[in-house]
Amino acid sequence: MVTGMFLGAGYAVKSNAEAGTGRADVMIKEQRRRRALVIEVKWFGKKENGNSLEKECADVLAQIEKEQYKKNLELEGYKTMLCYGAAFRGKTCLIKMAD
Repeated sequence: MVTGMFLGAGYAVKSNAEAGTGRADVMIKEQRRRRALVIEVKWFGKKENGNSLEKECADVLAQIEKEQYKKNLELEGYKTMLCYGAAFRGKTCLIKMAD
């Protein structure tokens, strides 16, 4: 559903695509303006595991950096890249943007 929304607007969308040394959950590219969006999502179960959603979301963002998900985008000439990490626990969610 979401993928179709972006495709219909002229964006290139890849899900679980190889990026850097890993696989990003979602990459959305606007080719005309050379902008891209990287989204990584993690589900941490239904019960508290001792970590806050803040910590888990920070871990998701750290994964984007560690696995170098932006590297291929940079090589393709993308100038603006926004990275979002989403941490889910049960019906609770936190989404943060990387600095």
